[in-house]
Amino acid sequence: MSTLYEQIGRSRIERITRTFYERCMADPMLAHFFWNTNHEHLVAMQVDFVSNLLGGPKVYQGASLQKAHEGMTIRPPHFRRRQRLLQECMQEEGLPEELGQAWLGLEERLKPLIMRDPDTCRD
Repeated sequence: MSTLYEQIGRSRIERITRTFYERCMADPMLAHFFWNTNHEHLVAMQVDFVSNLLGGPKVYQGASLQKAHEGMTIRPPHFRRRQRLLQECMQEEGLPEELGQAWLGLEERLKPLIMRDPDTCRD
């Protein structure tokens, strides 16, 4: 059985991830999380992280999720917006729906590791 990484392919993961972070960095709700970030470095690290998340090579050498998001106040509306932007990028890239949903599901599992006060600021 092939992994999501194999089914999607590294080049497509790179394109989706790059477009996604470009949008996050310009999004009125999310951009402030990236103000003091080296954007090229972030994208490169995230391509490695996502590749690993999807079952690809374990080359990510960045900080743990908790450490990387320390000091950020990421709330449920931020996370939902993030997921929506990622989904839009997947659709625009022509990623089959089932692969996109599987990828989003893996990202959803990371929510407790990056969010602060997940029970506050509900809809």
